[in-house]
Amino acid sequence: MIRNYRLSDKDYIVKSHYELYNQEFGYDLSFRDFVESKVNGFIKRSDSNEMIFILEIDKKNSGSVSINKLNETTAQLGLFLVEPNARGTGFGRKLIETSINFCKEKGYKNIYLWTNSELQSARRIYEKFGFVLKESETKILSNKEVTEERWELDFNV
Repeated sequence: MIRNYRLSDKDYIVKSHYELYNQEFGYDLSFRDFVESKVNGFIKRSDSNEMIFILEIDKKNSGSVSINKLNETTAQLGLFLVEPNARGTGFGRKLIETSINFCKEKGYKNIYLWTNSELQSARRIYEKFGFVLKESETKILSNKEVTEERWELDFNV
């Protein structure tokens, strides 16, 4: 089941992102701080044109995705995560589909997101939904070299 964010989800989002990215990719505590700042910003803004969706399987949080308003026409997707036990089940695609539908309902014309080249499964999902890679840049983040990528989906195309 995919549901809307509750205040009690904050710790799950921060902890799951940090632990998973630390285990799978070696991200350090600065990544935890980054995720926490994103969730805190969402809570502080309390904007009805923004959302965090939580994937729940058997009443256990198993993933997330956020939509942040950049301006009246553009939203940014972020905090996309599917727990290992839920991967390969179609739930990742369902989270992205739910996010895209939310953006359309709110009148956004395009969506962009930042990811990195290591996240092959996520990249395939983005491509499936029509996101296009627009730029990439290699930099040091979370004490490691990563190639960040900006992907965009334009509803007018």
